[in-house]
This record gives sequence, structure tokens and C-alpha cells, in this order.
Amino acid sequence: MSITQSSIQADIEAIGKIPVVESLLEVICRTTGMGFAAVARVTDEKWIACSVRDEIEFGLLPGGELLLETTICHEIKQSNEGVVINHVDLDPSFRSHHTPAMYGFQSYISMPITRKDGTFFGTLCAIDPKPAKLDNPQTIGMFKLFADLIAFHLAAVDQISLAQVSILEERKSLEMTALFNKQLASTNKQLAETKKNLQSMVSKLTESEDKLLQAIETGRMGTWSINPVTYEVTMSNFIKDMFGFSPDKEVSIEEIVNAVDPDYRQMLTDVLGNAIAKHQSSDTEYPITNAITNEIKWIKATGKVFMDADGNVTEYSGMFMDITERKMDDIRKNDFIGMVSHELKTPLTSLSAYLQMLHAKAKKAEDSFTSGALEKANIQVKKMSGMINGFLNVSRLESGKIQLIKQDFILDQLVNEVMEETKLTVSSHPITFVPCQPFAITADRDKIANVISNLLSNAVKYSPKGKKIELRCNIVDGHAQVSVKDEGMGIKQQDIDKLFSRFYRVNSEDTQHISGFGIGLYLCAEIIERHNGKIWVESQLGVGSTFYFSLPLAN
Repeated sequence: MSITQSSIQADIEAIGKIPVVESLLEVICRTTGMGFAAVARVTDEKWIACSVRDEIEFGLLPGGELLLETTICHEIKQSNEGVVINHVDLDPSFRSHHTPAMYGFQSYISMPITRKDGTFFGTLCAIDPKPAKLDNPQTIGMFKLFADLIAFHLAAVDQISLAQVSILEERKSLEMTALFNKQLASTNKQLAETKKNLQSMVSKLTESEDKLLQAIETGRMGTWSINPVTYEVTMSNFIKDMFGFSPDKEVSIEEIVNAVDPDYRQMLTDVLGNAIAKHQSSDTEYPITNAITNEIKWIKATGKVFMDADGNVTEYSGMFMDITERKMDDIRKNDFIGMVSHELKTPLTSLSAYLQMLHAKAKKAEDSFTSGALEKANIQVKKMSGMINGFLNVSRLESGKIQLIKQDFILDQLVNEVMEETKLTVSSHPITFVPCQPFAITADRDKIANVISNLLSNAVKYSPKGKKIELRCNIVDGHAQVSVKDEGMGIKQQDIDKLFSRFYRVNSEDTQHISGFGIGLYLCAEIIERHNGKIWVESQLGVGSTFYFSLPLAN
């Protein structure tokens, strides 16, 4: 039986009326590490997104459609069984399936949403381009619980809609009582039944809220709110336990700030001020110390400002999540990368010294073959040293060990210096600099030089020999702007948004032979961001790319 477009639109609106759906999708992304989660309406003919949380730029919005035959959800509709994939490439059932290849994901989980009357509504699903550990009782149980919770809410929304229709009908009936007093008794009886139904709905909604609280506790999260006038703080017992406060304690803003690591207190104060004064939402991560155990925990707090019809802030509230385990994993990983990179530098330095000594001897002996071979070997050692330095910088950057030493300097002079240094080692590409009027910025001169050098190096690596590379330096919209333009292979639109992510590399036949680990642009983006600047790229496939960054001018 065909389902009308108006019926599908009504289903999308019904999901939109369920206030907990947005929180459920956030819980899914935070607890599983998946970057995309959605509630989908699946019919015999269509797949439509009803609610979406997209952290990987998948590109779907509520109301957006996918071709039904390109999805796994229509198979779930036929079997009414969930599908869980930890790693597509290792899954014998799905590694050759067309859907993962088409949409570029490696991990996938989807559970059916079944209405109260037993009919299939759609799916609660999540995907991510990276593998994930999903096939476990906790994750599957959470998805089934959330799917049941959504189905429960759908039933409640349906019944509330019916109750509202009934109330409208009763109002019409009341208007007729002035003319038809005989109907009054019957009308009163029907109103009493409607009231009873509404009370039942309230009871069911209260029950669903209890289930939501249970789901939040399962995901090691809590809720909090701050009164914008009195600054009175309300928080769940889970959060109080994280801070080491007793369940019956009334907590103040000052006690919360004092529990936060000193390096993060000003940031937290600024976030609170911006929320109240500028109505800005927040998403922060910071360490706290438990008041009882002195144990350090890492937390993630998200907040949203709510206003009344007159635009006055009525509440600042949100979610609070324990991310200690993830943070500790990141710290251990960065420490390991830093240790291994540091240990590799010592023998590499010695090797470089020996190669230079042998090269000098071969040159003195006029042994051109040996001299040329040793010179090429030394170039490869320098490349390896550059890669190791990149890993060391990533480790230092993410552990907070890289300090910015800011000073005033003339930007176009620095750009010209970096270009001239690059020309000493690069003869394969003509590199030009379009100068501008001298102006100063306040920044770490060495770090900005590294950014320019990295962008130039990439332009050389990803452009055919003989192609032009052009540097420009200007003032645009009150900010200093530097650009590096090449005539290389260009970048696909789907890769641009991920280009500045750590360890991300464009996979294509043209780039397979080019060395690198995907950390250069990540380091550039982190350095520019720590200078309160912006970095971006404009590219056309087969024509070339232009990388830009902008920084505040010196005061």
C-alpha cells in the first residue's frame, strides 16, 4: 500500500515533537564515537531522515532522502532485525555490500522502530567512516532501548493528537450548548473522558522521562541547569558524584569553578558569561578534581540557552559527560608517539652525520656515483626527520607542551624569507611572491614560518613539475591574509572538509606515490587556530588549489 507524502511529512513532524530525540542522538554519538546518527522513516518506496545528528558532514538534514535500494534499512524492514557492523572490511556479510562502498562508512548499527500496533516505522541508525566496537550487549541494548523509547513517544504523540482533535470537537459541542441544552449532559461526560485520557497521557510521558533518565545514567551522563538571574545551580546526582559533592548539597558557581583545573577556569568563566550575555551555546572539555578523593576526571559539558517570548534568558542548561577514559587514551597515545619519535631522532641524527661525512669523502675522491647515491640517501633521511618532527609536534601540541612566543614582525618579509629558503632546495617548480604593502602582525614568527613552509611543500608535492606556485600577502577585512596557489591535481569537494583533520590523507591513484602521514595540514590548522586565525582551501579538481590563512593584525 502506497503511503502519501502528507503522511510521511506528518511522521517527520511527529519525530520533531519528541523532545528527547535530539538528546538520544547525542548520547549515541558520545557513547559509541559514531559521527552520524539519525531516525529514519522507511516505507516500501522511500527512506527519509526525520531527525539527524551529523558530526562528519554526511550532508543529510531532516526531510532529506536516500534512494531506498542504496540503504541497508530496507533489508531491516523486510527482516525486522537489527544490523551491527564493527568493521565493514572485516565483515564477510557486508565487505562486498554496495551500501558501505557508496556512502563511505566502516562502522554501522541500525535497529528497527516498531509502532505500538506492530507496524514498521523505520530505523534508529548510526554510521562512521572509522571502525567502531558496536557488537556488544551494552551498545545493542542501548539502541534497542532508544528505539523502544522513540516508538513509545510516537504512540504518545499519536494519542495526544487524537486527544487534541477530541478537545476541538468538544469545544464545538460546547458552543452548541447555548442552542441545544439537551446535549449538555452528554458533552460533560465526553469532556470527562477526554480529561481522563489526557491524564493518562501525562502519566505515560512521565514514565518516558524516567526511561530517558535511565538511558542518560547508562551513558555515564548527567543534566544541569543555571538560573541566569540568581545563578542558582541545579545538577543531577551523577554530576555531584563526579565533583565529590553530597547528593543533598546546594552547589554554587564558585565551588564548581574552584574544582576545575586552574588552566581552564578563565575559559569556563568566559563561556558562562557569553551564554548569559550573548545567548551562545557551549561545548567544552576540561579536567576537574574530586573534592573527596582528589581524583582528576575529564568531563565534556554542552549547554544551550533558553529564552521566553520577549527574548529574555530563562535557563542555561545541558548535558554533562564523563570522558576520562577517552582523554587518558589520547594522552597515552600522544605520549607513546612522542617517546617513539624522540627515540628515532637519535640514530637518525647519527646516520645523517655519517652520510654527510661519506659524501664529503666521495666528493673529494671524485667518485661521482657514490657521491650522488649518498646525496640521495641524505635527502631521504631529511624527509624521514621531517616526518618524525611532525609526529613530535603533534604530541607536543595535544599535550599542551608547545608554547607560542609572540612578537611583532613584518609578515611579507617572513613570506619572502620562507620562499627564498624553499627555492634553495626546490628547482622543479617556479615559485613567485606577489608582494604587498608592509604591515605587522603579533604572532610566533617560527610557527607561522612553519605553516607557510608546509603549505609551500604541499604545493610542490601535489603539482606536476614545471607548474607555477604563487604566494600572496594582503590585508582583507581587517586581517592579514596569506595564500599559496598551485596548478596541481586539485581536491575533491568530499575531501576538503576533512583535509585539516589529524592523519587524514586523500586516497586516489594520483596521491598513492606521494609520501606523508596526514599531519602537516593538521599542525598548520592547530597553529593558526591558536593564533585566533582561520585556515581554509579553495580547489577545483584538475585545475589546482589555493590555501589561505588569516591572522589578526598587530595592535
